[in-house]
Amino acid sequence: RAAEAAVRKILKAGAMPMIIGGDHGVPIPVFRALEEVGPVHLIQIDAHLDWRDDINGVREGYSSPIRRASELDHIDQIFQIGLRCQGSARAQEVQAARAYGAHLISIYELEDRGVADVLDQIPDGESYYLTIDADGMDPSIMPAVAGPAPGGVTYSQMHRLIQGLVRKGRLVGMDVVEITPSRDVNDITSITATRLFTNAIGAAVRAGYFRD
Repeated sequence: RAAEAAVRKILKAGAMPMIIGGDHGVPIPVFRALEEVGPVHLIQIDAHLDWRDDINGVREGYSSPIRRASELDHIDQIFQIGLRCQGSARAQEVQAARAYGAHLISIYELEDRGVADVLDQIPDGESYYLTIDADGMDPSIMPAVAGPAPGGVTYSQMHRLIQGLVRKGRLVGMDVVEITPSRDVNDITSITATRLFTNAIGAAVRAGYFRD
């Protein structure tokens, strides 16, 4: 409740919340707070689907954020990019995602189509929230994760995606979650995460988000 209230306050002020996790359950109260600026298209970077309804009775854990987001009236289309692991994607979760109409874009599809083509699939002139699971990115630049998976979204692809979202509509916020600091190598995970945030802030400033 405290996290949701804090993000609502930030959004009402016209600012852009930058959320640092924690596991991928952290953005769930953030998704609820997006009601302040909805409807919002949700863009997820992740190796996993995250559509589990519950695990051992826990409904707001790290395997369930996109399922919880799908239940909110102010969440519009969902784009899930970088998928390449089974994880939270049993048959029933895949069916639930497809029934909702989620756009499931594997890392292989992203590589084949390119970032520009994927961006073209996302509606123009809308509001977007970007949720980034560190394991969705290539472990060579995000090694400090619990479940590293070979391949993944590269830094240059993320840079282009962030820039593209800022230009095509309004990026209303973003998070980077699922970092395990004890597993980092030469601080590269923390450096990469920080660069993603600064890229978003710089792009938003150049796009005139905060002129008022």
